Amino acid sequence: MRTLVRRILAVAAALLLVPVTAPQAAQAATTKRLTGLQWNVSGGWKYQTGGATTLMINTLFDAIMSRNPIPDFVALNEVCQSQYSALITKLQATDWPADETNFARFQATRNAEAGPDNPDVCQGNPVGIALFSRQPLGAAIRIPLEPNPAFDKDEIRHLLCAPTTTMTVKYCVTHITPTPFGTAGKAQLEQVLGHVEQFEAAGETVLVAGDFNGTPSWPEFDVWYHPSVDTTANSGNTGNWREMDDADPYCLGYGEGTTKATTGSPCGTGTKIDMIFFPNDRLAGQHSGDSLPLSTCGSELCSDHRIVWGWADLSID
Repeated sequence: MRTLVRRILAVAAALLLVPVTAPQAAQAATTKRLTGLQWNVSGGWKYQTGGATTLMINTLFDAIMSRNPIPDFVALNEVCQSQYSALITKLQATDWPADETNFARFQATRNAEAGPDNPDVCQGNPVGIALFSRQPLGAAIRIPLEPNPAFDKDEIRHLLCAPTTTMTVKYCVTHITPTPFGTAGKAQLEQVLGHVEQFEAAGETVLVAGDFNGTPSWPEFDVWYHPSVDTTANSGNTGNWREMDDADPYCLGYGEGTTKATTGSPCGTGTKIDMIFFPNDRLAGQHSGDSLPLSTCGSELCSDHRIVWGWADLSID
């Protein structure tokens, strides 16, 4: 019996000497202020000549470099591939990109075609959407959207995304088809929402910008905006997303207009169709947005869209 007791005590003593490994703690989330800039440059329809492209690129470059905070992410619509390349070259001469060989992605949405209203779109080069990032980028994700036969006769709309390689952040840009009678491209909006929410569910923090060709007050956006956005200009929301300018007292819940229109919003001001969305459940502080005055290229407007930009304090895993 004493021998058995000694053995039990010996085993117990040995167990006390075995180090206990604590469960590995989950990586703590960090809060980072991410800044985005969005512009439909209308480059596919005008300013195709070299000199005019230089005017537009200089305007865009100045807008990027003069923001405070400076954008982490830039999204463009209707940009000529040649203009995209010109902006890459201009940004490479600065310290804006952390990796000057890997900070931009382009997706053609239509090939340049001659026509009575656009005799030489983009000088024979493709036109599409583009994104730029201060952080190096991973492989592009290119998702065609369901076409609207009445409007997308020679164009395939896309969602273009790319992850950063230095943090769990993914940037996306899109351009939704315009539709008549005050309704947005519902099928395309649902597709985009489904994909960005999949990215979020996988643990990424997503910013998605673009020309949505619909306004925040339209019912198609109720599944986007978070219920905390509940104002006269934007109510009935059930989603998990905020827009960087939705807290602007200019038109609370809606934001400033982004086109050259001076009416059309619930607040009696300009129509808002260009937006930068971020997930509400990642919000870890404040957010803000702004719509800049219409940009001029020489004596003409560069575009009938305004440059929009904003920032948000977001929790990043």
